[in-house]
Amino acid sequence: MSARFVTIAGFALIAAAAVWLAVASARRPSLIPLPRLLARANESRVCRVVVALVWAWLGWHLFARGSGAFE
Repeated sequence: MSARFVTIAGFALIAAAAVWLAVASARRPSLIPLPRLLARANESRVCRVVVALVWAWLGWHLFARGSGAFE
């Protein structure tokens, strides 16, 4: 098992959790829906910076470096 596989599996797990939260919040009004949760997190400058850094890291490690197919 490579580090790339573990990274992609981790992000797939995060995506699955986001889908679960969306489905669960549609069934239970006590849970905050994902768009409202993201909007609330986007109100803070610190959260916006963290999201930008995570997005940049994701882009670099999954898309920019690639799998070595073009080397």
